Order: sequence, then structure tokens, then C-alpha cells
Amino acid sequence: MAKKGHFLLGVLVGGAAAIGATLLLTPKTGKELQAKLADLGDDLADRAQDYYYLMSETAEDLKNGAKVHVNRAQDYANDWQDNAIDIKEQAKAHFDEKTADLKSQFGSSLDPAKDDFDDIVIDGKSAFGQAKDDLVETAETVAEEATQPAEATETVEPTDK
Repeated sequence: MAKKGHFLLGVLVGGAAAIGATLLLTPKTGKELQAKLADLGDDLADRAQDYYYLMSETAEDLKNGAKVHVNRAQDYANDWQDNAIDIKEQAKAHFDEKTADLKSQFGSSLDPAKDDFDDIVIDGKSAFGQAKDDLVETAETVAEEATQPAEATETVEPTDK
């Protein structure tokens, strides 16, 4: 667009220079030349005003077109957001449905509120104390057996050789 603007400016400046040179170099009287230059100035002012209005209208059209595109983009974004929300809700409903199916398959065993292990209480201190007592008792029994003489059930006679 900038190249076109520069070209148009060059055409206008070149045209104005050519017209000015032609008017100044032709043999005319001063009054005719002044009238001709006044008419030329009025024409140039009218043309400049026409270009100004044309550019204003073009800018307004571009601005309105941009607004339309922005509105469309916002509509698309809103549609995408609505679709994402719908997909999220569908996924959550599917998850809830599958969770309910699993709960129905496994019964109440998945329900943490129903704890069937309330009657089993393991006290670590007492359990280790009981194991220690059992070990001490076993050690005493073994020690007693070791100190008692073994009963001889057979007699072995020495042989003379």
C-alpha cells in the first residue's frame, strides 16, 4: 500500500509540475494566466478534497470490516469455550457413571465409610511384649533341658580290642 501511495503522490506532483510549466511557458496575457491558475488551484483543491473523502470512506470501511472480523473471532472463541465446557461435563458424567458401575460391581467393599476392621485392634507394644515373653519362656525351657542330664536309654559297652 505504501508503494502505491508513493506512486500516486509522484503522479500528482509530476502532473502539477507539468501543468505549471505548460501554463507558464505558453504565451498568454497576465489576466488569462491568473484566471487559468485560479481555476487550476480550485480543481486541485476539489481533487484533494475528493481524495480525502475517498480515503475517509475507505478507512471507515476497513474499520467496520475489522469490527466484523473481531466479532466473528469472538463468536468462534465463545463457541469453542462452550464446546470445551460441554466436553468437560460429558467427561465428568461418564466418569461418574463408570465409578457408579464399579461401586455396584464391588459392592460396599469400596466404601471407605464402612470399615469392617473395627474389631481388630493391634497394639504394637503389647504384641511385642507378648513375643518377648514367649521368647524368654522358650529360652528358659531350652536352658533347663540343657542343664539336666540326658537319660540313657541304651548302654554301650566298651569293647576290648
